[in-house]
This record gives sequence, C-alpha cells and structure tokens, in this order.
Amino acid sequence: MLTTLVACEETIDLDPEQVESVVVIEGLITNQEKYHYIRVTETVDFYSTGKPTPITTASVVVTDDSGNTYPFEHNQSGQDEFDGYYFPANPFAGVIGRSYAMDVAHNGETYAATDHLFAVTAIDSLEVIVNEDEFEDPDDPNYFYEVLFYAKEPQETEDYYLFKFYRNDSLILDDETDIYFSDDEVLAEQINGIPTAGFYTKGDTAVVEMYSISKEAFIYYNDLINLLKSDGGMFGSPPVNPRNNISNGAMGYFQTSAMVRDTAYIE
Repeated sequence: MLTTLVACEETIDLDPEQVESVVVIEGLITNQEKYHYIRVTETVDFYSTGKPTPITTASVVVTDDSGNTYPFEHNQSGQDEFDGYYFPANPFAGVIGRSYAMDVAHNGETYAATDHLFAVTAIDSLEVIVNEDEFEDPDDPNYFYEVLFYAKEPQETEDYYLFKFYRNDSLILDDETDIYFSDDEVLAEQINGIPTAGFYTKGDTAVVEMYSISKEAFIYYNDLINLLKSDGGMFGSPPVNPRNNISNGAMGYFQTSAMVRDTAYIE
C-alpha cells in the first residue's frame, strides 16, 4: 500500500512561533524535455491571511555536475497565473545520474539546493477493473471503475518513488491534500495490481505517472505529511517545519526526477 502525502502545491502551515514571512521555493526538473519550473513565493506572516506572495524579481540559475548552466526567467508569458514561476529560456531534459544545483538570489539573500536525478523503473501495465463495493455507492453511481498498475521494482538498488494519478488531465486524489509516495521496501520486487487514487466512469482517460525521488525528498515528504496530518491537539507533538534541501531557512523543496507515464482508457 502506498503512503499518502500532502500535495506539494498546498500552502505550507508555519510553526505558530514563526511569525515572520519566509521564502518558499518549489522546483521540479525531470528527464522530460520541457520547460521545467521553479516557483518562488513569500509567506504572509502568521497573523495575516491570504495566499503566499509571488516573488517576481529573483535571480534563478540551475547548473549540473557536468558544467551545464540553465538560467531561469520569470513568467515569460506574462500570465497572472504564473506569477512567481521561473522557467528556462529553452526547454531541456534532465539527465539520469547527474546532480543539479539551484541558486536563487533575492533581496541580498541567496538560497541554494542540490538534488540527484535517479533512474525510475518502468510501468509494465495498467488494468481496469470494476470495484463492486463502489458500484453500489449511491453517491457515485457511475464511478465504479478502478485502475490498478503493475511494475517490477529492482531490488539491487535503494529506490524511492512519487506517484501522480489523473482523470481526464485533472489530478485525482482520494483526499484533497494527498500525494502518494513510497520506498522500495514497501513496494517489494513485484508491484502487482496496486490501486490508484479515485474511481472512473466510462469514457474517462486514466493516467499514472511514476517519479524517482531521492532519499532526502522522501524524508521531506514524510515530515510534511506528519506535520499536516497532525490533529493539533493538546497531546500532539509541537509543529516542526519539514527537513528540506534548501539553504538559508527557505521552505519547500528542489526536486529532480526521472518520470514514466502510462495511460488507460475506460471503455
């Protein structure tokens, strides 16, 4: 069974003792040739309301351990929805086996991070089945198809994975704060019919994406789920910000991943 995790895109709750604004950096580079992104925002202080404030004047550069440099520019399209997002001048593909370093400079401060791009195992197949329990659910009478995925996980290496599931190009979650991740000890060598999130109806398209992540990313996600799934009760542990790979007190995570994708049509 996969571990569930709060989505990276969700606003991160701060420790109540930490009342000043904090820089949050979220980046993803994959082995797909595309315009990868790095998002830079600033949280409002604890006693304010509203979404994080986009930072639009930062200097953002990514380099790899082979000497390649990729300058990122802020929101070249000018669309409001991409305020705070930085994209490379040209699309590129991350290379499996290389390490990538990110440097963000803003208001005289520098924030740095490094992550290694590991290989990912292939998805063998997806299977569509009828979930008989869901078939009788009066709240969703037409959504009773479930998608299972199969793969073979190499046991000679220590691997960590992140999963995303889509219905008709929309991210699908069992809970609105979920993302799914696991290590290879949980998955074992044969991944035989693990259920994906959600249910489908006839005519839907199901997409499964599987990402490699580093051990440091796995720790970050594990810390994050422990923080955001805490009930906040008097007997709970005090909130602690997730351990991440970004220096100088910034929050978020700079992630590099290899990614594979498979699609199933609900017929």
